[in-house]
Amino acid sequence: MFESKKDSQVIKLPSGMRDILPPETDERNKIKEIIGREFKLWGYGEVNTPIFEYTKNISVGAGKNWKDKLINFFDVDGSPVSLRSDMTIPIARVAGMRIRENQLPARFCYFADSFRQSGVQRGVRRIYNQAGLELIGFKNSMIADIEVLIILINILNELDVRDYKIGLGHVEFIEGLCDWFKFDVKERDYIRKKVILKDFVALERNLEKKDKKKAEVFIQSLQPEVDMGRIADLISGIEDRKIIESFNYIKKVNDILTGLDYRGYLMTDFSIIRDFDYYTGLLFEVYCPYLNDIIGSGGRYDKLIKKFGKDIPATGFALDIDLTHKAIGGLESKENLKILLKLECSGNSMGSIKLIELARKLHRKGVVVELCYEDRPGLEEFAKEKKYSFIVEVKSGFESLKVIDVNKNIKKEEKVSDFIKGISKG
Repeated sequence: MFESKKDSQVIKLPSGMRDILPPETDERNKIKEIIGREFKLWGYGEVNTPIFEYTKNISVGAGKNWKDKLINFFDVDGSPVSLRSDMTIPIARVAGMRIRENQLPARFCYFADSFRQSGVQRGVRRIYNQAGLELIGFKNSMIADIEVLIILINILNELDVRDYKIGLGHVEFIEGLCDWFKFDVKERDYIRKKVILKDFVALERNLEKKDKKKAEVFIQSLQPEVDMGRIADLISGIEDRKIIESFNYIKKVNDILTGLDYRGYLMTDFSIIRDFDYYTGLLFEVYCPYLNDIIGSGGRYDKLIKKFGKDIPATGFALDIDLTHKAIGGLESKENLKILLKLECSGNSMGSIKLIELARKLHRKGVVVELCYEDRPGLEEFAKEKKYSFIVEVKSGFESLKVIDVNKNIKKEEKVSDFIKGISKG
């Protein structure tokens, strides 16, 4: 029995893990290249932090149930350590410990894996491949938030993510609604949980027990809305500072971005609450109609860095590379020409050496060459699956070759020298 269990573990991955093969990896790398280019244009420098740190550091801001979210183990000296659950907390630690006042504002970006515990739920990931940025130490909060949102919109447009919307919310809006209802701490925790779960039916039933009219305003004001005027009308009778100030902040952000020709990408969504406790102001999420999950999120976290030493404001976002890849569906290849190169008659060692020499000449012209040293069945199907444009079969004398266009099923013969001379990139 024990051996059978051991054998089954050898051929299976732990829950929430997966392998990523070359075709998908290539597309994900193209996504990262586009994202990285936009980061660089705005002056963001890439930062790397350790995959695991002391649990005391990682748990800061991870929320009340951090023990259920973190993947924990012990270091060789017995100290409790955890895999990072996101990149914001480690970067906040870097900023709090290592950034000097004269280095502010700091603009950091990253491409990294984060790790979260998910129990044994089937299909729930435990590795999150992310690309993100953090704008740290810029005192004008609104302008910093505007910059971050513009970069996010530029990236999504450059990636050609279709029909997306960015929902804008604010931490203090729901806090203000809870003040309006005069909820205690226990009731606020209940509200928070139900909003995170988007369980508005149960939430409305609970609110109606307190005040039916207020309950209607509460629920309607949390619905995603393109027209901010409708939200303004809903809350017009509420005299609560948090509600008024948070709404006005989102309206101002929306107005500025609209004036900068970013109209149509934004909507209000005051139901946004993140699982992490470090957010203090603006919150936003990226929605795509083709996916159930959000493909990116971010916001302001002005009190997090202070826990690591310095009282510095900050804002940022993270894009989920897996989900962004799904939202795109595929990228137009901008790679160099790709060919599968083989001998017409394989099995000759000297011929294989000459084939390598020919490949090197093609490499100098920027051509991607995969060498096929042996005959194999289904070569054309193999080439199509790996997205090669041509199969090139070299005759035994290395004077001529046959070129097979994989997609058009066209074959032609020409001299090797003419083929090398005529080949071009792309």
